[in-house]
Amino acid sequence: MFHLRRQGETSLLAVWLTRRHGVVRTHARGAAKPGSPLKGHLDLFHECEISWDVSRRTTLHHLREARVKETHAGLRQSYSRLLAATYFAQTIEHVAEPDEDLGSLHSLLRAALGWLGKKDPHGRLVERFERAVLKTLGTDDPSRSARSLLDDLSNRRPKSHAALMKVLPYDS
Repeated sequence: MFHLRRQGETSLLAVWLTRRHGVVRTHARGAAKPGSPLKGHLDLFHECEISWDVSRRTTLHHLREARVKETHAGLRQSYSRLLAATYFAQTIEHVAEPDEDLGSLHSLLRAALGWLGKKDPHGRLVERFERAVLKTLGTDDPSRSARSLLDDLSNRRPKSHAALMKVLPYDS
């Protein structure tokens, strides 16, 4: 999961990047209540096995179950790691097609989160990640910057990009 927000007193909105179903937005009714089976399972960058009921009317589905597989605890060791993980997830979200298998993009994000769990990010890592995303999509053009190509694909830049680049050294 890469986005989590309170919805009322006891419910949460959770956004997931899934391999087979792409970006999935879920409503976890009662997840913040004491004793909820979801309590403790929903946190940023927790990798989970999830099940949900598909909504026929909206793109917000009902989350039934979540079981944590990996917490990616190393991301919480520094602000720059968490910020880089957020930027990488937002980048994937912005270029992903709705309800499509993420395949290699999902694997790329998992590898990046694994790396960030052990080391602090740097500017060159961000560029390598962006280029890897473009190559996976088959849209890389070495004559243009990766950032401008990604902007063209998504029509908007993730908000976390500017904040991330301010806190990172270029080389490491």
